[in-house]
Amino acid sequence: MIEEVNKIIYNMLISGRGVFLPEIGSLYIERQAARKLADGRLLSPRNVVVFTPQQQAPSLVDEIVAIAKCGVEQAQDIYERWKAKTYQDGVLTVGGVGVMRSGGFSTDKGFHSVINPQGVKTLVVRKKSSNTWLYAVSGVAVIVALAILIFLVWGDKIAGNVSVVKSADTEQVAPAVAESAATSEQTVQPAEAETQNVATQQAQPAEAEATQPIVSPSKEYAYYVVMGIFSTPENAERAVQQAQSKIKDVECKVLPFKGGKHMVAIFGSDNVADCNAFARSYRDIYPDLWVYNKK
Repeated sequence: MIEEVNKIIYNMLISGRGVFLPEIGSLYIERQAARKLADGRLLSPRNVVVFTPQQQAPSLVDEIVAIAKCGVEQAQDIYERWKAKTYQDGVLTVGGVGVMRSGGFSTDKGFHSVINPQGVKTLVVRKKSSNTWLYAVSGVAVIVALAILIFLVWGDKIAGNVSVVKSADTEQVAPAVAESAATSEQTVQPAEAETQNVATQQAQPAEAEATQPIVSPSKEYAYYVVMGIFSTPENAERAVQQAQSKIKDVECKVLPFKGGKHMVAIFGSDNVADCNAFARSYRDIYPDLWVYNKK
């Protein structure tokens, strides 16, 4: 008889109806959601048998009446005899289903597999990785991009400012370099062009000739090594003084140049080869030296 009643309880549970045990309580199957375990794992959703002291399911006595085709009194007697064998000291043991103790129900392994055909799995919850390294790399990339952008936008201006500061230290040499570059193409002019330059120089006003040679020899040469061309006599004089301070025993000569300008020569000779050799020797001091043909 005990096994037959256990089977009735078994069938009532798996059918989803649950079962009410008079003077004990109700058993029913409940679907529980996934539950996080203490060790960082996750228990998958599952079906469990839940006990409650309240009546929340059909009575086992009524089910016995329906199945055994007997009266209520006889069915109640069957139930009482079953309870006397299975419910002792607050512990209910239902064969093939499980054990109810202290208000909690533990299902047998076989019954647990029946109500959970897909099984119950324990999933490992991975900790979310830190994005600190990603933020650090992004920050460095932004800084590099800003540096490149600043260089592209303001790089030329910065370079120009540095160039101006450097040229300020050699203020007296700058006019020579700038003006000599403008006339560098005239290093060796054809004979007709040089004749025109000489005629132009002779036609300059008398006051231009008054600003000529500053500590320069009186002898005229066919070729001169020119350090620069200056717009005023004062600039030419400063260039001569600077050349004399840098090159020992140099003989400077200021020659009139077209447009009322003044050409400062630091060496003269009738041999163009000598002038070229002199210019090569002192290009470490004046990189823009060039040879002027006065013919």
